[in-house]
Amino acid sequence: MNRKSIITGITTLIGFLLGLYFKKIFMYTMMGLAVGYLIVYWIPYFSAWRRKNRTTRKK
Repeated sequence: MNRKSIITGITTLIGFLLGLYFKKIFMYTMMGLAVGYLIVYWIPYFSAWRRKNRTTRKK
């Protein structure tokens, strides 16, 4: 399995379980999915962009 899919699935499952506890299943499931998407896509994108800018600025 793809590592990104596992991370997204785990955060969605955590959101679902929180939703069961707080009785707002849909909201917390979507929040878990959004957090998983943020972790697997946007954080690596911005860290690569930041690393790229650091190396070009030193020249």
